[in-house]
Amino acid sequence: MSRSESSFGTAPSYSTRTTLSLALLTIAASLLHGALGAVDYPASWPAGVAYILLSGLMLVFGILLLIRYAEAHDAMSDPLPRTPMYATRHERMNHLAGLGLHLIASAVALAWAVTRHAPLAHAIAIAVSLYAAWLVQRSRPRD
Repeated sequence: MSRSESSFGTAPSYSTRTTLSLALLTIAASLLHGALGAVDYPASWPAGVAYILLSGLMLVFGILLLIRYAEAHDAMSDPLPRTPMYATRHERMNHLAGLGLHLIASAVALAWAVTRHAPLAHAIAIAVSLYAAWLVQRSRPRD
């Protein structure tokens, strides 16, 4: 352990580039899924509305992650010793929620792609969400 770690503690888990990448990718994925939900709306309005609402939840997750990234960077300049940020059950549940949102969005996009409704666009949305789900798993702090 270096001297700076002993006096300041470890860096907050949300202060990594992975978190920033995940937040921006989640926001982009939510906009893509939302646009596809609007395209899918005429084919089935309940499924289209549900897809749009799911993308809205993804947008909220991405924005909250971006806020936590900014908070973590602010906490790194705090002169007081650091304590682990968000080392709570809430943090673990937040990662599970993000993982679930991306996997559900991928499954919905796959269902639309299988029905041959804008298959290329849905395939891109699937790839983006699966990459984001991988980043969620990678950024999750270990207990």
